[in-house]
Amino acid sequence: MHMYMYLEAFPEELREYYRKLFGDEAEVLMEKLREPVEKYYIRVNTLKTSRSKLMQILRKEGLKPKRSPHLKEGIYFDREGPNFPDDFDPTLPIVRANKFAAESVYQGAMLYAPGVLQAHKKIRPGDEVQIRDPKGLLVGIGIARMSAKEMILSNRGIAVEVILPKFRLPSLSELQGFREGLFYAQSLPSMVTARVLEPSEEELVVDMAAAPGGKTSHIAQLMQNRGEIIALDKSKNRLRKMEEELKRLGVKNVRLIHMDSRKLPELELKADKILLDAPCTALGIRPKLWENKTPKDIEATARYQRQFINAAIKSLRKDGILVYSTCTLSYEENEGNVKYMLKKGLKLEEQDIFIGSNGIGFNSVQRFYPHRHMTQGFFIAKLRKV
Repeated sequence: MHMYMYLEAFPEELREYYRKLFGDEAEVLMEKLREPVEKYYIRVNTLKTSRSKLMQILRKEGLKPKRSPHLKEGIYFDREGPNFPDDFDPTLPIVRANKFAAESVYQGAMLYAPGVLQAHKKIRPGDEVQIRDPKGLLVGIGIARMSAKEMILSNRGIAVEVILPKFRLPSLSELQGFREGLFYAQSLPSMVTARVLEPSEEELVVDMAAAPGGKTSHIAQLMQNRGEIIALDKSKNRLRKMEEELKRLGVKNVRLIHMDSRKLPELELKADKILLDAPCTALGIRPKLWENKTPKDIEATARYQRQFINAAIKSLRKDGILVYSTCTLSYEENEGNVKYMLKKGLKLEEQDIFIGSNGIGFNSVQRFYPHRHMTQGFFIAKLRKV
């Protein structure tokens, strides 16, 4: 039964690609990608509060926050689960959820009507049901709050109240502290990225693919809301959400610009520091109930990323710093593009905070692996324009 998991989850060519790249570790890596992160991180918004104050608030809410040993603005929660084995097969009537909804239920969320694909026609409110993803993986058990027909026809409301999810991560967006902007849910490697950039208020800092604003707001708090950050994104909708997010967090030193950041040189800036959290295949995101990308997608994406890299290099002053990061695992999008940047005359720099693994063929780039670091899969490189 166990093999079902990644045989179903990853296309054959991608499994082959992982085996070539990661050897013996490929299987356990794929297995870990299917699960939510073991430690769920949030970033303390130091513009509004301190870590110890926020931890007190969270404890009062009945949560069990822990201090990150690596970052003084980091807090994490241990996930619960797995709450049942993979081959656990209840006889309850089945509700099938789409991929996005299934991934949410898998981590403890309720199942909302828009996420329901099909439901056993005999289901009535109050019935105990099992929720499965489109490929049949059991993600949770719960109590129906609608009839089967309502689940399919409604476009809002809770269809199933999830009592026993496969895993449970804390739900924080309902908390008063969230509304007050005291924290931002952000993965550990993503927090490390802004730290590696080491921004300061005297510098002109550019965040090239900024929405939804996690790294931008982290850079802002490291600059203590002083100086100026220019944040670009090509999606109006995402920028609008980002604006609300920055308001919630009390960030005031960001100038948002609606543009495709491949056109950054048109702004004729000479930035001191640029963060390029590049659009990528996102192969490191967890949980991943399944993946349909193949090595062809990896190659196409790596080529696409070079357009952003070229724009970044042009817009960086001599001696300026570029931090390049992705939430993917491939070689081409990570070290492959670092090689490209070195050919373009950039030079690798040591990273101040290094808690991941060395890169493939490079020591001063940082890789995070789900099975080694209990994080998302992630990559960070720091380069100087010489």
